[in-house]
Amino acid sequence: MNRRFFFILSRALFFLGVVIGLLLSVIAIWNNFESTSYYFTGVKHDPFQGLRCPIIIGPFEGGIVTAVFNNSTNEEDNFYYRAEISGRSFSTRKIEEHIAVPPGQAKNIRITVDAHDIDLLFFILIKITILPNSVRSTQETTCGIMVINLLGLTGSQISTSAIFLSFAAMAAGLGLWPQTSDKAERTQRYIVPTLGFAVLFTLLAASMSWYAVAIVLAIVIILLLLISMRFAWV
Repeated sequence: MNRRFFFILSRALFFLGVVIGLLLSVIAIWNNFESTSYYFTGVKHDPFQGLRCPIIIGPFEGGIVTAVFNNSTNEEDNFYYRAEISGRSFSTRKIEEHIAVPPGQAKNIRITVDAHDIDLLFFILIKITILPNSVRSTQETTCGIMVINLLGLTGSQISTSAIFLSFAAMAAGLGLWPQTSDKAERTQRYIVPTLGFAVLFTLLAASMSWYAVAIVLAIVIILLLLISMRFAWV
């Protein structure tokens, strides 16, 4: 009876952890897809790598969007930028400023967003454009934030809890996973740990805005999940 209980518990915990991690990664990918589509104009510029957005915020808090301007030249650089923030019924607001960055240094700006900036039901979508000068061409990038009302938690609390629960559940599931057959042993030894690492790398790729990598890894996770579930209950 106890063996059967731990058999079921180990599988349930592990796959719960995988699903939580995959869900958080899918939210980050979805945010990026919506922001790219929202601001798509058909004109492609060089990417700006300095925009950072939280994945999730709560409806009653302000989220902080950060743009980091890095000057790798030997002279002071003035970054003229335009930030666009979504709003209801496409009523975007714009911020146009400039920031002077000394040579070899970096500076950042912070933009506060909240529920008033929601569009497309539950997204806050941001675009930043760096105007060209003598040393660079136009640069731009976008990011998105999903607004979720979950028990009054803040976005950071939701994200942190999801990451903790994902890895804690996977670790506990692996620790309890019994060796019940040759198929189960092979699944645990190869496929299941690979699945756990894939979740870790997908979350890392999504947090670093490597969305193409995150999408590929998410597909790998789904395939491994189907394979591992095929043998997990034997």
